[in-house]
Amino acid sequence: MDETAPRYTVYKMDISYFSGKLEAYLRNKGIAYVAQDADARTLDRIHRATGAKKVPAVEMADGRWLFDTTPMLDWFEQQHPEPALTPTDPALAFVAALVEDYADEWLWRPAMWWRWEPIPTRLALGWRIAQIVDFPAVHNGVFARYFAHRQRQTWLRDDGVNAGNAEAVRAVYLHELDTLQTVLSQQPYLLGARPSAADFGYFASMFRHFGNDPDPAEHMRRRAPAVYEWLARLWNGGPARLGGEARWQWPEAPHWAGLWQRIAQDYLPYLYANACAYRDGRKRFDVACAAFALKGTVTHRYRVWCRQALQRRFAALDVDAQSRVEALFAAHGGLQALHADGVIDAGMEDHFVLPKVAGDFRPSLRVALMGQPRD
Repeated sequence: MDETAPRYTVYKMDISYFSGKLEAYLRNKGIAYVAQDADARTLDRIHRATGAKKVPAVEMADGRWLFDTTPMLDWFEQQHPEPALTPTDPALAFVAALVEDYADEWLWRPAMWWRWEPIPTRLALGWRIAQIVDFPAVHNGVFARYFAHRQRQTWLRDDGVNAGNAEAVRAVYLHELDTLQTVLSQQPYLLGARPSAADFGYFASMFRHFGNDPDPAEHMRRRAPAVYEWLARLWNGGPARLGGEARWQWPEAPHWAGLWQRIAQDYLPYLYANACAYRDGRKRFDVACAAFALKGTVTHRYRVWCRQALQRRFAALDVDAQSRVEALFAAHGGLQALHADGVIDAGMEDHFVLPKVAGDFRPSLRVALMGQPRD
């Protein structure tokens, strides 16, 4: 087969957190694809085929489908192994996957804050999303106000953000900028001379939200210009720009400490509390992380699966690689929250076996009217 011919149609939105992540990966790999902007009608078609009313989604030339960026990137890396964007060191590959998961899920909350709380950004993005989706029979102004309200309720209020912790949630972004600015001032990508899952995980929020929306973008330009430059480098990437040798670097320098603390003391305890709530049948739960407490946050089945996937990756490492990963986090809170109570099964393993044959899913009334939640 001619590898230069597009085998994939990528349905995406140019304001979408995860659409940018997938496209940056495909561009760096040199994988040919056709980009298709998604509107309300396209979302209905994606939902009918995959059961998930969200972008990005990929339709293959043979009619099968891919969805959810983390398993998609794993699948593409297996199907298109060169240029390799996964570290050959298994311990470092696990660290890259852990950082990707953290960036995907933990930064979602501050990304929602910075998009939907500052009024100028809220108004601008609400209107832009309304124009892109072009929901039939609904005035764009009405949809823009509704969508902004829905996002604030679902991804801020229902995700545990309140007046008492909002400032700490806001500050997560600024802490990330400071860490990334130091790292990217010294090397082109997070783990060395080539991008990895760690880069693409961070790229999701940093490109489409923080680096694009008016308020956070100005903070990035002034506070972390190396991060702003890295966004352009990833977006403009390709096999010819990666060079011949994949040089990776174990992230043990002191400037990594803040990130390892946020993963060990904030994100992993949150994942554990969420998994326990799911196991116990609780729809909401409270958790006290190091940076802030979350009260009444909605239990997310998808994030139970995220924890389970990380546990599976860690268990696949040999004893030496596991010891190196544990040692990396030992001084920053350790990985106890990842291992606590063993595997709590989300029951979603079969769901993420890709690619999928197109189905004939019918949306519930709630999904039809309000869109599909992350789960």
